[in-house]
Amino acid sequence: MSAAKQQQNKQAEVKKETSASVTSTAYKEPEFSLTELRKHSRKLFGVKPEVFDGAFFNTKKTHQQNEKRRS
Repeated sequence: MSAAKQQQNKQAEVKKETSASVTSTAYKEPEFSLTELRKHSRKLFGVKPEVFDGAFFNTKKTHQQNEKRRS
């Protein structure tokens, strides 16, 4: 097999591996709820719950809706 053909095969393999890794990173449900993280924010992150609320202001509503759907 020629060197050019071997190079093409290697490039095709890399493309397959790359596309497979991109598709395998689909959305995954969070392992911890924001409520639990907020409750332990001082111990985990060294911040008050109010600071935690500010950091997650935009995500809180969406996450609470997901928690309600699971119930």
